[in-house]
Amino acid sequence: MKSLYGIISLMLLTVMVAVCPLWSGTTGKIAGIVVDKDTGEPLPGANVTISETELGAAADLNGQYTILHIPPGIYGIQVSVIGYSKVTVSDVRVLIDQTARVNVSLEIEAIEGEAVTVVAEKSVIKPDVATSAVAISDGEIEELPVSNVDDIISLQAGIQDGLSIRGGGADDALFLLDGVTLRDPRNNQPVTKVALSAIKEISVERGGFNAEYGQVQSGLVNVVTREGKVHGYYGSITTRISPPAPKYYQGEGIPDVHDADSYWMRPYLDDAVCWTGTSSGAWDEWTQDQYPIFKGWNEISNILMTDSNPNNDLTPLAAQRVFMYETRKIQPNDQADYEIDAGFGGPVPFVSKKLGNLRFFSSYRRDREMLLFPLTRPDYVDYDWTTQLTADITPSMKLRLSSLTGKQFTMESNWAAGYYPRFPNEIADVASASHQAMFSDWDFCLTDIGHQSLAAKLTHTLSSRAFYEVSIEHFKRDYDTRPTRARDLSTLYEIVPGYFRDENPFGYYPETTEGLIVGSTSHASKARDFSVVNSTTFKADVTSQINFSNLLKAGVEFVYNDLNLDYGVIASATQGKSYSNRVQMHVFPIRSSFYLQDKLETKGFTMNAGLRLDYSNSRADWWDVDPYDLYFFSSKYNKSRVFDSQESAPQWQLSPRMGISHPITENSKLFFNYGHFKQIPQYETLFRVERTPDQELTRIGDPNLTLAKTISYELGYDHILLRNYLLQLAAFYKDITDQQGTTQFNSIFGVNYGKTSSNQYEDIRGFELTLRKSVGRWFSGFANYTYQVSSRGHFGSAQIYEDPSLQKNYDEDTVNLYQERPIPRPYARASINLYSPDDLGPSLLGHKIFSGMLANVLLDWQAGSWVTWNPKNDPRIENNVKARDYFNTILRLSKTVDMNKFKIQFLVDITNAFNTLRLWNTGDQDYRLSLHLPESDDYDNIAGDDKIGDYRKPGVEFQPMERRASINRETEGGKARVIYYEMETGDYLQWVDETWVEVDKAKIDKVLEDKAYIDMPNASTFWFLNPRD
Repeated sequence: MKSLYGIISLMLLTVMVAVCPLWSGTTGKIAGIVVDKDTGEPLPGANVTISETELGAAADLNGQYTILHIPPGIYGIQVSVIGYSKVTVSDVRVLIDQTARVNVSLEIEAIEGEAVTVVAEKSVIKPDVATSAVAISDGEIEELPVSNVDDIISLQAGIQDGLSIRGGGADDALFLLDGVTLRDPRNNQPVTKVALSAIKEISVERGGFNAEYGQVQSGLVNVVTREGKVHGYYGSITTRISPPAPKYYQGEGIPDVHDADSYWMRPYLDDAVCWTGTSSGAWDEWTQDQYPIFKGWNEISNILMTDSNPNNDLTPLAAQRVFMYETRKIQPNDQADYEIDAGFGGPVPFVSKKLGNLRFFSSYRRDREMLLFPLTRPDYVDYDWTTQLTADITPSMKLRLSSLTGKQFTMESNWAAGYYPRFPNEIADVASASHQAMFSDWDFCLTDIGHQSLAAKLTHTLSSRAFYEVSIEHFKRDYDTRPTRARDLSTLYEIVPGYFRDENPFGYYPETTEGLIVGSTSHASKARDFSVVNSTTFKADVTSQINFSNLLKAGVEFVYNDLNLDYGVIASATQGKSYSNRVQMHVFPIRSSFYLQDKLETKGFTMNAGLRLDYSNSRADWWDVDPYDLYFFSSKYNKSRVFDSQESAPQWQLSPRMGISHPITENSKLFFNYGHFKQIPQYETLFRVERTPDQELTRIGDPNLTLAKTISYELGYDHILLRNYLLQLAAFYKDITDQQGTTQFNSIFGVNYGKTSSNQYEDIRGFELTLRKSVGRWFSGFANYTYQVSSRGHFGSAQIYEDPSLQKNYDEDTVNLYQERPIPRPYARASINLYSPDDLGPSLLGHKIFSGMLANVLLDWQAGSWVTWNPKNDPRIENNVKARDYFNTILRLSKTVDMNKFKIQFLVDITNAFNTLRLWNTGDQDYRLSLHLPESDDYDNIAGDDKIGDYRKPGVEFQPMERRASINRETEGGKARVIYYEMETGDYLQWVDETWVEVDKAKIDKVLEDKAYIDMPNASTFWFLNPRD
């Protein structure tokens, strides 16, 4: 039975829901003052309406007006007073959670019916924004050479790939679609796949979120989609096709996978070594190091001929033929990558007017990407389909229904739960690890991950100054990780006369299989995941402009989770029936919140102040046992045994938030924000209980884990340059405590397990610089630079020993007790749009020939990381060598043809436009030993200016080089192929015909220029990934 305290807490929050009608901000507001142009006196009662909507307001006694709940977009405003000329203000842009300030001056009407139209002044600086935020319109999205929301977000300052915002993980960010939270409740990972054709605006905030936003620590992404029109239809479709091409660089000296001299084939096909073995002496030591060790077909044949199985006798040549059969899988080079993005909407036919102008907008996106090399699947595919229905129940009440459904078709690894390799570097890591991974189709598991979201929101506008919203959301995510199809054992193939094999290495078979090089191992495809997680959310909030300066907002939220977790790894040699580790938990945690915030706007000052109260309860009865209890943690465990348990305790968290924006001049402002941000750890780890087949516990969660806490500070400055350029500087600091981690427990009698803990901490600080020109006749664009460092560590010990002496030794010896050294790795991006104006050039058939052309250049740079090169195994050495910087250029060329009601756009996107080579697998030991690194006592490399990531020019033959302190030319010898660098004299020498010869200067200069001395990593096919595409 749950505690009385928890039940009362839940009842109190439920009452709050009932009496205080949260929907995250998806609209903005327009406010201003209407005055007489001649006298400057306010005009009370002025009628202010927004064109093509039913929104409007009347000015108060001070001539001030406010219109709330306006969807983002560009509007026209009409202002009228009897006796004055009507004024229409066009091009008023409304942004999410921002105020568009429109002040209007009216002239006394000289001619009856006279009207005046003016264009709204573009406000480059947003005086009411007290945080680092950017709003990206649908027009700006169309110009970028990217095709998904993740890539758009990652272009902003402070954000890196994978929705990492200011050093936080993706699970620290909050992603909202029309106010609906899209997050997997299992692991807090956001679901960001949305068709770009459906997007009206993307708002990105990197700090200082208002009190209405909870369960977020790093950043907020708010996507607002299109709403179907009441009159008329709108649609678009974009198709991108990338012609079939390898995702690795092909050039001189770089073989394809099935070439006879590739990493996977040469030891078994090269006549110099394939019969007698790679160590027979035919290859020099450097060539041997580049390929797998192979004993030779003669030895393989001898083993088969002399074993007790008469059915596997093979001659050396026959064994080689069997190998060719085992490696028969080929990569399909005739398959293209493609993306489809389509949207369409308008009034629902036949019933729209009868059902409150019922309208819809539906979008679909599908993404297919061929893998670097086919594994269990040849490609990665995902799709998403969204639909929204909107109806005006009454002139002041609107109902919106929305749905999102989608699925990813991918693969999961056997050794890292939740790891789904997709990108070329990830595939190269696993494909080059073994022939089995490369040439079989059962080393990985098939994984389908589906998601569905349903939401309903009712908006009731009480007046132009007040409205409330009530909504209910349901989010579901289901996992299906399973082996590939079963192996066909009935059909046999005669590989050589009298020798038959089934289709191995294709098809799943849960027992040890027979093979020469490929497939001769215990079964793979071990991962299983059949989890289904659901989250249902009720939100309600009320917004009121209580006076011209104060916008008050309050709301509540209640979330009920239904988490049915069922995943693990199948144990080898169990015919696929037993798990080596398995988690099976069905839990129902809840959380709720209440917030109150006020936006105070005056002429020279804007302040957002709020307070958020969060409640969470894991609602679990959890084991309360001694941390070294043999009967619970060891193989002596029996599930029928009764152990002490304790009810999880509810948690209350109070989070103050404040942001201040202070315009200094007409062209500049300062802003500052401060806040506490709390987040529930991943439920998956809170409730994890993993046991081996013999019931020994390996990992256990903790439902009472303290919520992670971030205290954030930000100070920023905005300045307008040359009227149209916005310069923004922002400095930030985040103090993060109670981060999720793992503590290992070790008993005297062999109990060893990991327990989820909240003993991690991190400090992140840095600054961002952004220069932006949002509009322009000939060009626009932005550039940003981010400098960021972090320090992290943990409180207490990461290893807990029951034996005090072992604990003492660990605490004294381990370097893990110390804080990690902060290593800065700044990065910068720039996007430049070059336009041809709509009126440029001569006309042909009614169209301007040179109009509608766009060239976009997207530049991406990041400083190279610091890596550890420690061949002497000195425990004090860490992050001592610099890697090469990262550069990338993406180019888009497009031409838009306007055909009245239709527009056709032709575009070409080129990724890695300059075909920059970036070396993969820079962790190879022999590769690092060969680099000429900056001089250091940490290693014995030849001194030079190389960096990790430097490479030998393709097509250049390897020239081994070694360092010696000094060479006694009378008594010492060397290796004929090696060039020796003598440190004492600086000479380069070779051992030729039993004597030392100084290397010709022209030759050594060429070797150094081509970096011929670099011993490139193995698997040369995948040296350079992601060529120009």
